[in-house]
Amino acid sequence: MQFELTHTFETSLEHLERILFSDKLPEILKKRMTTLIDCQVVSAVRTGDALKRKVRYLPQPLIKSIGPKKVEPEWMEWFEESEYDFASHRGRFRNIPARHRIAAVMKNDGTLVLESLGPKRCRQTLRGDLSVNVFVVGKIAERVIQSNAAKILDDEARVVAEIIAKKEIA
Repeated sequence: MQFELTHTFETSLEHLERILFSDKLPEILKKRMTTLIDCQVVSAVRTGDALKRKVRYLPQPLIKSIGPKKVEPEWMEWFEESEYDFASHRGRFRNIPARHRIAAVMKNDGTLVLESLGPKRCRQTLRGDLSVNVFVVGKIAERVIQSNAAKILDDEARVVAEIIAKKEIA
């Protein structure tokens, strides 16, 4: 399934980039997001205008149990592998489930575009594809995963807006 998620921020595009790619952001997200247990930058290398990074995300489980079996948060863990170009304000990402059995049936990738809407306003747009290749339940799983991903990204946008308002990351 294809998806598109958009958030608007009351700051310059360059300031939003500094926040989104700041070393301080993961710790703030862990403390303030209700949908996230952990977030860690595994690697980040910037060469000129190009940034390559890998980030580990551990969200709150969408469901607590399946019948008598408890759903462990680690089942939902994923790694974002991304590249971002500061000159064009565009990037590409792949979200890879940490569990091999899930990664074998789920694919998620897309683009990130930041656009200036004026000197103190900008928009973030994520577009992508999500597919779960499991007979019968795959399409249902895609809708559930996309809905949860939207909640996580809305929660992240809320925290980023707080950071902007409080001028926490210059």
